[in-house]
Formats: sequence, structure tokens, C-alpha cells
Amino acid sequence: MGTNRRYPEAGAQRAQQRRLEEARSRGELATLTDEQLQLTTRVVSIAPERGPMWALAWLKFGDTDIRCTVQVKRWTSDAVGVELKVGEDKLRCWVWQGAVERVDGAALPP
Repeated sequence: MGTNRRYPEAGAQRAQQRRLEEARSRGELATLTDEQLQLTTRVVSIAPERGPMWALAWLKFGDTDIRCTVQVKRWTSDAVGVELKVGEDKLRCWVWQGAVERVDGAALPP
């Protein structure tokens, strides 16, 4: 079987989607609590609309951890609000800033 020369990342993207769908079947996507976020007392920055900000982030579905490509939507000094697509659904959650690594473009985890 050959490689896709036009879209070389397509196979890796499909593999990530399969891993995300499997992780999602094991539980709900975890997010930080209101108490952890303290959004009423912290400055929240919102990502500009002109171009997506991509990152690799550790997410938790039930008891399953997975590192995947996400789009950064907002952040505070301690946390990052991210969005990802699993199947046809868009999911959003907040994770600790240390769980996120900003990347150029929609990079795939190693």
C-alpha cells in the first residue's frame, strides 16, 4: 500500500480520530471546575477569529488520557479552553496550561 502524496497527514489524522472515538466511548470529556477556573476573578483572553491557534493537549475521557490536536479558544494565566472535533461533534473543555503545547498548524502528536 502506498502513501498519500497529496495529503500525507491524512492517515495520521484518521488514526487520531479513531483514538479519540475510542477514548470518548470510555467516558465523558473531563473539564476543570468553576472553582478551579475562578473565571470571575481572572482575566480571560479570547483567541482571535482571523486564524486558528493550534496546540497539542492532554485530555481525559473517563479514565483514559489521550494527547491530541486541539484548537485553542481562550486562556487564563492557569488554564486553556480548547475545542476539538470527534466524529461530527465539537467538544470543548478547560485544561491546565501545563497540559498544552502550542504548535504551528494542526500538528499531530508524536
